[in-house]
Amino acid sequence: MKIFFALFLSIFLINNLEAKLALHLSVIYKKGIGKGFFLSNEKHTIEQVDEKELVSVVMKSGHKVELYGIFISSLSEYGPSGFVRIKGNIINPDGKTVKTLNEPPLDIYLGHSKTVIYTDKSGEEIELRVAPHPF
Repeated sequence: MKIFFALFLSIFLINNLEAKLALHLSVIYKKGIGKGFFLSNEKHTIEQVDEKELVSVVMKSGHKVELYGIFISSLSEYGPSGFVRIKGNIINPDGKTVKTLNEPPLDIYLGHSKTVIYTDKSGEEIELRVAPHPF
């Protein structure tokens, strides 16, 4: 009976363990003011989150980035994967989603980074750099 209980407890604990993720985020907002000049606003943050936990970064301009990470497991790996899929949206100050990070998916190896740039019709630009790290 003790062996059965120990086996049950270990399976329960293993299934309830979730890997943590540290998301290094850089969001840069650029607005052109003519003749090659532009104003920029930057926000840098490191968010320690669980898998699928939503992270929200709001800029002074009112633009918002909402995203979360999902570990993409492989049959050849044990434990948390070294590969993360980032999903989310870039939202303008009016609350409209202007760029989605779901299609194509933003797949990143831990310790590497990827950059997504959204430019609207008026020339305003949002640059998002994401670098996931294990936690």
